Amino acid sequence: MYKFSEYYIRPEPLYLMNSLLKSIFIVLFPAFAVFAMIDSFWYVLNTGITLLHITHLLTAASIVFFFSRIYIKPIPRTDSVLKPYTFSIFLGCLLASLALSLEEGVVFRLSCTIFNIILTLGWIIYLVWYSYFQKRNPDHNDILKVGKTLPLLTFENSKKEIVTTERFAGTPSIFMFYRGNWCPFCMAQIKEIINQHEELTKRNINTIFISSQPHGFSKKLAKKYPLDFQFLVDINCNVAKQLNIFTEYGLPFGFQIFGFKSDMILPTVVITDSNEKIIYTNETDQYRSRPEPSILLKIIDENV
Repeated sequence: MYKFSEYYIRPEPLYLMNSLLKSIFIVLFPAFAVFAMIDSFWYVLNTGITLLHITHLLTAASIVFFFSRIYIKPIPRTDSVLKPYTFSIFLGCLLASLALSLEEGVVFRLSCTIFNIILTLGWIIYLVWYSYFQKRNPDHNDILKVGKTLPLLTFENSKKEIVTTERFAGTPSIFMFYRGNWCPFCMAQIKEIINQHEELTKRNINTIFISSQPHGFSKKLAKKYPLDFQFLVDINCNVAKQLNIFTEYGLPFGFQIFGFKSDMILPTVVITDSNEKIIYTNETDQYRSRPEPSILLKIIDENV
């Protein structure tokens, strides 16, 4: 019943390698920033405050602060270039390169300069490479075209009972596909939509959250938000493959130890009317960009 593999064409090896490199990069890069921040802070404490070490600390701390912030206080979206962080990181790198001429007599530490360069290059790579889902183009996904009927989809609920989209027929629905509980932007997006509970209830809208993570994680969300929302599981990413919103090696490397699976669903929002006709889709190509609830409500008001 769950075998939708015929809908999925495995990407070429280079694409899979790109995904695997991303999963490794997003773990190593913040870890290196933490190491560089500790290194710079230790030298400031032991050798005194110098421009070289302060700029080194500024660059590393900006990166650490960004990644810490999105997990401590998740946000659903950011601007594409993260302006405040990018400014401070580039400023730190620039001042580090000027430190030698501005501070005569200060002992030169090659590692400070190297760390600054690596961190700045890593930040650029994060912005222009990691943050984007390569080869994701909604225009090429004929299955989720506006005006088409959503195909029959099969999921499981937290009790491992089968739930199909037939259950939601006759009522407009929002289907939000998310990566998992580990993704801070997904968690912030879910919370943002749930905060619109009253508005959604007024419009008699089904709200369904779907991921391919193990049942236990979805069950935690269902307990956290005990309202009229559905938290369903896409077993083995079969629906994601069916809808062409699947990615391999999407999980940050090492997060498997927490029970998550390496392959997952790409963030996607689909809205259907009472006849299961698709009236809106959002297949973001950047994981830090998610549609605002006001846009979803406007689409519903205009089309339902």
